[in-house]
Amino acid sequence: MELVGIWPEPNRSDQRWPNFKAMMFLFIIAYFGSGPQSANLFFIWGDLELVTENLSTANIPAINAMMKMIFAWHHRDTLKPIMKSFFDDWKESNTKEEKEIMLKKAKTASQISIWCTMLTLAMVTAYLSLRVWIVFNSYNSNVKQDRLLLYPGYFPYNIRPIAILLFSNFGQVAAAYPAVIAYTTVDTFIAMLIVHMCGQFELLRKKLQRIMGDDKKTRSADEIHKELVSIVKRHEHLNWLANKIEECFNMLLLIQILLCTVEICFQGFIFFNVILQNENGIFNFQLLFFVLFVCFILVHIYIYCYMGEMLLVQSREMSNSAYESNWFNASPQEAKCLLFIMHRTTRPLCLTAGKFSTFSMEMFSTILRTAMGYLSVLLTVAGND
Repeated sequence: MELVGIWPEPNRSDQRWPNFKAMMFLFIIAYFGSGPQSANLFFIWGDLELVTENLSTANIPAINAMMKMIFAWHHRDTLKPIMKSFFDDWKESNTKEEKEIMLKKAKTASQISIWCTMLTLAMVTAYLSLRVWIVFNSYNSNVKQDRLLLYPGYFPYNIRPIAILLFSNFGQVAAAYPAVIAYTTVDTFIAMLIVHMCGQFELLRKKLQRIMGDDKKTRSADEIHKELVSIVKRHEHLNWLANKIEECFNMLLLIQILLCTVEICFQGFIFFNVILQNENGIFNFQLLFFVLFVCFILVHIYIYCYMGEMLLVQSREMSNSAYESNWFNASPQEAKCLLFIMHRTTRPLCLTAGKFSTFSMEMFSTILRTAMGYLSVLLTVAGND
């Protein structure tokens, strides 16, 4: 996110350089990526295979990446206090148990980031390598101008001269990598925030379970009351963090699941109508790109659904932890304090798409079923044509 100028650094006051980088990369992605491809739709409209390839391969992903950059850039000031809170959590972790749990969650977030980045870079490199080979073999042939580009699109000038062709294709490479970096890092950033919060909920639940434990007799009622107050305040703070993250990104997530459903549908269409029906058989490199691209889409959707499920479970477990805290050893007045925490968890925290659909493992299966339904309709229409 720092590379493309959208990292919400809480200690940075001068935003001119990050703003310049964000605007520059948005311009490059629009000028060399989504812009030419969108314009090319007017010239290939009516050819279902070319339109599907145009939308699914780079046009929709580029638009999705730009939307993520804009959302992260727009909400950067809102995300800064959230990041500061997370930095403070690491500074204030004192016990060995706290450090172990936080390191475990940090390792999970790190692995998600690394594997998603590797998958994304492998996918875009496979596609660019495939297109370089195709363009190189097609240059001397009598092919349309747009097919000489790595990402077929329309430019309002003749690109056949070598210098202009190299410039245009280099510009598309310069647009492709920042786009996939923005696409992946925003997703893994949100996943990192949620994983960290789940770790904080786990620590809070352990404190809650111990508050009425066997060592209660060694503590005064005032000490127990102060600890309960700190737990309630911490719980409300975590609820505030989760709600802020959800407010910043719920519309983005709605756009993402809609676009990803369409991409899965279109990629399935390309597989059945183009790759499998290739007169030379399945071209191995093309099949490799197809597998990587579908995995790229599904992994990012799965991360959101899995993180949403984790957030639901962790917030609900607060009620169980209050019940398991040996409340029967406490006085009625102290036990009543736990009811406020239990009542607060009756409406668990969640990650939503546009405030009306909750991310969970059930939602992941729904997205796949919907995409397959659209694919069936598209294949039927193509077969009739």
